[in-house]
Amino acid sequence: MVETPAVDVLRELLERQRQAIARSQPGVRDGSDAEELHRFRVATRRSRALIRAARPLIRDQLAPLDRELRWLGGASGPSRDRDVLIEHIRGLLDDLEPDQAGAQSIIAGLERERLDERQALLRAIDSDRFGELLVRFADALKDLVAFDDEVGLRRLAERELNRLRSAYEELGSDPPDEEFHALRIKAKHARYAVELAARAEGRPLTSLLDALRELQDVIGAHQDAVVAERRVRALAGQDSALAAGRIVELQRRRRLEARARVPELYRRIRRAGEQAL
Repeated sequence: MVETPAVDVLRELLERQRQAIARSQPGVRDGSDAEELHRFRVATRRSRALIRAARPLIRDQLAPLDRELRWLGGASGPSRDRDVLIEHIRGLLDDLEPDQAGAQSIIAGLERERLDERQALLRAIDSDRFGELLVRFADALKDLVAFDDEVGLRRLAERELNRLRSAYEELGSDPPDEEFHALRIKAKHARYAVELAARAEGRPLTSLLDALRELQDVIGAHQDAVVAERRVRALAGQDSALAAGRIVELQRRRRLEARARVPELYRRIRRAGEQAL
């Protein structure tokens, strides 16, 4: 089997993300479907992760684009995070009887915050800067070349998996939330580097990618619980104190459950990585 040139694989995957950002833009502006903003965010984050993973191959060709994508991620992140939090607390309402009224008060506070965040997001995507980003994205992919043909995507994937291993081994038995969240970022980088390698070699590497995706999701749920507790505490008032306390308790349980799953997920990643790479 002939391996597809690494830079061509990268260009193809980045073009998909560019199209996803452009395709989701009208739905983000409309605001009636929260999934449009989710897809918009995923494509932005994935673009940055792919650029980072391929840096030894392409050096700094896409560094200006990466900076603009970071700006876009910062503009879209707060609104999406608030969507996730509101949806999560709404899903808890049945378990919060007889304190549902207090929970609804907290949700109302989050919705007011979301209005402000959405206005900031709309200003960003209506700006000339966003339009120029999409043009720059397309132009950069046309001119993309490999600086070092000896840099293989398999080697890049191995490097990111090694970074994930080092970060996991340094965590300790009860790491701070910030370090735990940093592990998710390492898992994300490894996942997209493995995806690049899989595309180039024409092999699915399904077990490894599934394990990396699950680890990323589990730690993401942990981070969502951390953010939920912080925001609920900030919004709690006299009429919602009981509901806030119960929500905080549920978030702490959610954090513990996520932490308990990580060791086995990491063992799955290690075994799948040894078999695949």
